[in-house]
Amino acid sequence: MSSQAGNHGSTPAAWTVTILALIGCTVSGVAMIAANVMLFWVGAAVVLVGCIAGAGMRMGGLGAAPARR
Repeated sequence: MSSQAGNHGSTPAAWTVTILALIGCTVSGVAMIAANVMLFWVGAAVVLVGCIAGAGMRMGGLGAAPARR
């Protein structure tokens, strides 16, 4: 039995984290190819901001409800 609600994690908070993490990882990947350390850390910061934004959105009611045990 799945512990997820019927939305399968498809919430605004989840999409925000996913999109920002994808952008941040892409920026960091390009920075590694270009050997640009500063741009790498900018990409890592975008991933961190995405995680914080997603947590804030979840606390604001835009994420999935916690699973009940």
